[in-house]
Amino acid sequence: MTPTELKTAWLAKWRRTLDDGVYRMDHPEAHRVSCRLEARDMLEAGVIDQMEKLEMDELADAAYWHAVEELATAAEGYMFGGHYDVVRKAGAVCIGRIDANTYYSATGPGADGFDGKVFGTKHYLRLVFRRNDEAWPIKGLLLTAPCGELYDLVQTAQVINGKVYPIICDADAYRTVVDCAQIALEEHDFESYRIARPLVVTAKFAKCAACLDRFGLREDCMNCAGQGFIAKTGSQPTSSA
Repeated sequence: MTPTELKTAWLAKWRRTLDDGVYRMDHPEAHRVSCRLEARDMLEAGVIDQMEKLEMDELADAAYWHAVEELATAAEGYMFGGHYDVVRKAGAVCIGRIDANTYYSATGPGADGFDGKVFGTKHYLRLVFRRNDEAWPIKGLLLTAPCGELYDLVQTAQVINGKVYPIICDADAYRTVVDCAQIALEEHDFESYRIARPLVVTAKFAKCAACLDRFGLREDCMNCAGQGFIAKTGSQPTSSA
């Protein structure tokens, strides 16, 4: 392969990653890092120059910020690094838990220590049980059994950069993190925002739909009592896994 052919092929590979909308929206931080690492490798191999790398990194950064701005207003959904209690809607009984995509029954784990796995993408998720390969679909944070019985996925923690963080249940702590995230978003501070974003998304609170946490509207908002956010629907179960 000639140098020109190598550059053409490598740039095409990088472009496919950049244009992968599903990857970008499902894992925006990983998508950005993948694009920038690919550009770095191309620079080190002498395939591109420093100016070309800078332009490619700017495109990767722009794709990231566009994605997270969309996700900030997206509906709540399952997060792959999340820890969830699986709670029957009728009676609020916790039947088990999901830790980082692995399901454990409340009545005791199976022979290999777990009872199921979550598979798929954000657009098509299902919990597959080991005992019979039965698949229960997950839509948003709702799990549906084949018989039609519904179960809420109540988040208790989130894995961020390899560490497990309990979700934020304190209103003052949530306000602090939201403000930090907003500043990082406005200043395009990637390192700060990639830490704050999962904490905001998985908290027990959500932006008020009436005032949208805007300063001029928030103070007189009856929906959120001036806080700019409200508690998410759903509550912790009384029983534990």
